[in-house]
Amino acid sequence: MDRTRPNRVTLRDGMYEAVEQAFAAAGIPWERCFRQDVGDSILALVPAEVPKGAFAGRLPTALVAALGAHNEVHPPEERIRLRMALHAGEVTYDDHGVTATAIIHACRLLDAPPLKEALARSSGTLAVIASEWFFTEVIRHHAAYAPNEYLRVPVDVKETSCHGWIRLPDHGSAHGVAVPPQTAPSVERPVAMPDERQLFVVPVIRPASPEFWEFVDVLETIPCMKNEHLRSQVVEDLRFSGMIRYFGNRRAHVMSILRTCLDFENGVVELVQAIMNQESVESVPLRHLLSLGAATSR
Repeated sequence: MDRTRPNRVTLRDGMYEAVEQAFAAAGIPWERCFRQDVGDSILALVPAEVPKGAFAGRLPTALVAALGAHNEVHPPEERIRLRMALHAGEVTYDDHGVTATAIIHACRLLDAPPLKEALARSSGTLAVIASEWFFTEVIRHHAAYAPNEYLRVPVDVKETSCHGWIRLPDHGSAHGVAVPPQTAPSVERPVAMPDERQLFVVPVIRPASPEFWEFVDVLETIPCMKNEHLRSQVVEDLRFSGMIRYFGNRRAHVMSILRTCLDFENGVVELVQAIMNQESVESVPLRHLLSLGAATSR
């Protein structure tokens, strides 16, 4: 989008106004925060005595509301969409401002490709990423902080290699899926069985449909899906592995894997191929899985 300098000034003013309004709504004292302008973003450091729950609870939804109010009265080139990173740690103040490993970590989270992709593919205005520490120590302990709406993703930016937790507060997904669900295609690209010279075409599968539960039942019978270690290797073979939510319960994890696969074009095909990489073509459970699709000769 081609923006003029006046457009950018309006965007900048709107960003500050929205963030300040959201802080006030969440009970976070904006006037007591150390604030540093970072071009098209804001670094806000909050006094240690302010409860971290204020950031996990009210702030995301308050910021969505403030952004919505701004966007309603501005043209497309002056509408705002934001990424927000949540982290905590020790900070050192000096004559030049502030420095801290925690600040660097928060900036790396903000630049994480999965977060950028999540916002790009969302119809909403805000994408939030919490650090592993912030999610584990703050968010996951309270239902009011919507822990089930966060999705764990890999973060590899410069020297930082870790995980973060993404949420799209105004996306409306029950599971807070970072990449918005797509309509399940009626037919996916075929996977060729190495020794059978056949093609496997995934049938229509929709979440919670009879076909979905049948697929889950069969997946659970496959040796590499029954074994947690081998199942994790199957997941790692998927291009969207970081989007799959882990569950300690095997069936819940298998369901999570299949649901995520359905969100991506040819995701189920990738899953079948990953399983085939682990299983012998003579595997009876694998053949049962393949029988769910339409097999035709080449």
